Amino acid sequence: MKRHAMPRKPVLKRPAFWIVLILILIVGGTTIGHQPIKVLFSHQTMTKSKPKPKPKPVKLTPGEKKVAQKYHLSSRATANAHAAKVTAIGDSVMVDITPEMKEVFPHVLINGAVGRQFYDLPNITQSLKAENKLAENVVVNLGTNGPPEKSDISRFLKVVGKKRQVYWINTHVPTQKWEGQTNRLIASTAKSHRNVHVVDWHDLSQNQSAWFAPDEVHLQTKGATAYVGLLAKTMAK
Repeated sequence: MKRHAMPRKPVLKRPAFWIVLILILIVGGTTIGHQPIKVLFSHQTMTKSKPKPKPKPVKLTPGEKKVAQKYHLSSRATANAHAAKVTAIGDSVMVDITPEMKEVFPHVLINGAVGRQFYDLPNITQSLKAENKLAENVVVNLGTNGPPEKSDISRFLKVVGKKRQVYWINTHVPTQKWEGQTNRLIASTAKSHRNVHVVDWHDLSQNQSAWFAPDEVHLQTKGATAYVGLLAKTMAK
């Protein structure tokens, strides 16, 4: 009679298989720096991350070095400001700081007016855009003469679009009750729009009475320097 061959056990049920596998893992682990098995099989250990290239040093002209020193700016912030194309829209404060703005931002177009309100902003922005004068960076300085309305801000942002960057300078008008309301609305707008950035003049100017004229709103020379320097630093971030 022919003998029937005994059925073979599946490989995974053979003790010898597991013994050999354990030995391979132990030996393999000792030859690769004793790292945990799950790390050895991780994709991250197989590919080394490339170091980030160091930023190239910025060389300033003699004139730019004077600007950097006067406004307490880094070389990079100074170079960025000198190259940036900017449209600045504001009220009488913007009118007052025109010389400083042009010194730090040579390519700035300033549109300022005494007594300007927030509700003027959408139409002014639309006119500048139609004339091809709305740059990739838009600076807004309004709030001295009254608080904004959400509808005016929405109209303005619709005109600006999502590609331009908006740098919104908040307000220092301690004698007016709308100061907090204005600054809260500017902050909430920045939180909900990625291209809107707060330039926190209100915070920087606290307890700096020497920066202001007697009305506590318009700026002396030191205040104008600090104001424009803060803008350049914020835009360089």
